[in-house]
Amino acid sequence: MLRERIVNKLKDMTPGQSAVAMFLLDYPGDAAFLTASQLGSRVGVSETTVIRLSHFLGYTGYPELRGEITNRLMDRLSTLERLKDYGSGEKNDIYEKAVRKDLETLTEALASIPSEELDELGRVMAATPAIYLAGYRSSMSLVYYLSFYLSWILPSVRIINHDMPYALLLNAPRESLVLGISFPRYSRWTVEVLDQAESMGLLTASITTDLASPMAVKSRYVVAAPYMPVSFIDSFAAPMSLINCLILSVARNLGPEVTEKLGTLEEHWKEEKIYVPDKPKPLKRGQWKKEGVPGRR
Repeated sequence: MLRERIVNKLKDMTPGQSAVAMFLLDYPGDAAFLTASQLGSRVGVSETTVIRLSHFLGYTGYPELRGEITNRLMDRLSTLERLKDYGSGEKNDIYEKAVRKDLETLTEALASIPSEELDELGRVMAATPAIYLAGYRSSMSLVYYLSFYLSWILPSVRIINHDMPYALLLNAPRESLVLGISFPRYSRWTVEVLDQAESMGLLTASITTDLASPMAVKSRYVVAAPYMPVSFIDSFAAPMSLINCLILSVARNLGPEVTEKLGTLEEHWKEEKIYVPDKPKPLKRGQWKKEGVPGRR
């Protein structure tokens, strides 16, 4: 894929090639309709630079590179267009197609688990005095999930309020970590939160698609997760799986104290009767109505 090729070779590009590469990532809709000469003019480099970049990235020439951009655009349709893509065909075909897309991203994640990145970020999260999580719209579900489990084992985990992120970060302890989560189409709010955190001297991290995403540019630590929408839905099968890995990484870095904390929590949950017993006592005839069990009349 073009994005992966650019990410892997970005550090070895000339300044001109790097400028063209970033244009391709940021404005694929424009690049798909530009000749090599037109693209060079837009970026401020020569046509030769564009052609050399194409070869540097492993393509036979600019036409092949532009062809891949066009194909990728077809894969990243608008929300409405994605819905139409699932609007025809048999019901079972639609369900199978949705599940297969999730399986594809999970298979991709399994084939390239970012172990080093997960280990490194897990160490940082276990040691930092406070963690602030940022996410917007559908990515907020991932933020809440991560916050829910981290709060079991870490002393200070907070979700950043959408109204006053600056005020919250202004009072963050030194060496605190701000972790943002966002996938295409990337949330401007989340990127700006990371930008603010970086300018304040706080540690920054992100869970996003890859090192070329606008999230990664603002992050010291990055965990890349495969992402593919299912119809109009932001499907987070692979990102959720890697978030589970990150939680396990944090727990491992905390050591034996995690076992003690979880044991204390279990006792509390048992005392408060948080969960239904594994083998609930069967109710007798007529007991539904007598005890006011919801859903029964």
